[in-house]
This record gives sequence, structure tokens and C-alpha cells, in this order.
Amino acid sequence: MSEDTSANPYRRNRPGRGRRWLRRSVMAFVALVALLAVGYASLRFIYPLWIGARLPADAPRIAFSLDNSLLGQIGITDASYQRVVTKAGGRLIALRPDAAGAPTVDPHAVAALLEEQQIDGVLLTGGGDIDPNVYGGRSDATMLVHRLRDDFEIALIHAAKERGLPLLGICRGCQILNVALGGTVRNLRQERHVQRRHLVLTGHPVDLVADSTLAELLGVSHLPKVVSLHGQAVGELGAGVRIAATGPGDVVEAIETDAPAGAAWMVGLQWHPELTLDDTLQQRIYQALVDQARRARQRRQSASHP
Repeated sequence: MSEDTSANPYRRNRPGRGRRWLRRSVMAFVALVALLAVGYASLRFIYPLWIGARLPADAPRIAFSLDNSLLGQIGITDASYQRVVTKAGGRLIALRPDAAGAPTVDPHAVAALLEEQQIDGVLLTGGGDIDPNVYGGRSDATMLVHRLRDDFEIALIHAAKERGLPLLGICRGCQILNVALGGTVRNLRQERHVQRRHLVLTGHPVDLVADSTLAELLGVSHLPKVVSLHGQAVGELGAGVRIAATGPGDVVEAIETDAPAGAAWMVGLQWHPELTLDDTLQQRIYQALVDQARRARQRRQSASHP
């Protein structure tokens, strides 16, 4: 005996309702993918062009290497640096790790690249861990190692130093600056009680060395809160490198290099001033990079036109 579905409209319409739910789910998924695609294109292409158009043609040109983490790949890292450097009056010029040869980096090609792109300063950003083989460290507990990027940035640091260009290293950039000058890396993942205090968006305090360039620039000896997101830090100091700030667990939070009179400085920070949006004091660091880049350009122009 067959069942009379006319008396039960829910049973009669149930297959249709299921198909409608499926169609709506597919449409929602497609809309989400389209929204993410638009956001990605905006961050990677449209936003840099828009923000760069606000700068004068003679804005100092700041080279920066691309972040190889997920945040870098979708453009979030680039957008945060574009905002603060543009506000300081500088123009970011992206340099790919394979721009000077792959898998072997040619240091002469790196120097030529800086000349060709008319680079006035260098910004080294965050990202994956430095290959421990570069500094004689342990290969366990590392993440997102990108050896080509390591070699490229080390050559970039030496080329910038040779040309007298100012350099600012953030997070990984602080570590690679130290490694390029013969130093090592401290793996905080092997010190969990310390790492927990440095891999936090809520931040932590840092103490600045009294006679450091960084303390002179900021005009303070203590910052109550910096945004810190690192699983590694500076270990043994490289040649000509000195500590400029420390944080919880005696972690080196900032370094700087010795610079002869008239030469540009090189500074590395483990924290992210660009993520502390309401702190105008910390934004002085990016302003200093752009100002130093402008002076470096003037020195080169004076040398070429005595």
C-alpha cells in the first residue's frame, strides 16, 4: 500500500529543499572565494599602486625582501609595511630572492641590482627561520626554511653596507642581519617558558640600552609594550654588532652595528612597530630609516658630482 504524500507537504518538498540548500551553499562558497580573491588582489597589487601614487617622484627608494610565510604570501605583511613606510615618505621596492641568481646567489648581481633599482635603503622583513647550516646551528625545531632567501639577504646586507645604505631588520630581519655579520641564532622553541612571552600579540616590555642609537632615536629607556611574534632570536653577536634592547628571558630585542662617522646605520628589531598602530613613538623607527635613506642618496649624489 503506497503512502499518501498529499497530506504531508514536508515529505513531498523535502528533496527540493535539499537541492536548494546545496545550491545556496555552493553560491556562498563561490562568493567567499571571489571575496578572498578580490582581497588578495587588492593587497598584493592595487593597494601598493594606490599608496605609492601618493608619494613624490623623488621619494627615497627602500628595497624590501618578500616574506615567505603565509601572511606574506597573501599580502598582509607587505600591506602593513607599505602603510608605515609610505607615511614616513619612502617608496618600497620589492626584491625577489631569485633576483640575483638561483639556486646560487651572485653577490655582484645583488650589488648591480641595488644600482639598477636606485635603492637608497633596505628593509628586511619577517618570515620563516634561517637555515641553521648558515650559522652552525641545530637543524631541529625550524620552520619555513628558505635557503635562497637567506643567501640573497646576506648578500644584500653586505652590498648595502658596502654602499653605505641604511638598513632596518624586523623580526627575522634582525636575526639575518646578525648572522650575515658572523653571529648566531637562539632557538626559543627549545625554551618554551621564554617563547610563551615572545610569541604573543598582547606584547611585552623591552628595556633599551642607555647609550644606544635606538634609545637616542626614541628618547626613552623603556617601552611598556611591543608586539612580539618570534620563535627565534639573536644568539651570539656578530662582528661589530651590539645589543640595543632586551626583553623577558634576557632575549635580545634589538641590535645595531658600529658605523663610521657619516655612514648609514644598520638596526635590527625583534618586535613589530608596524603592528602597534597607535604608538607614534615606535613609528619614529621607520621615519628614521627613510630619513637615513634620503641622506645616503645625498651622499652618493655629492660623491658623483664633486
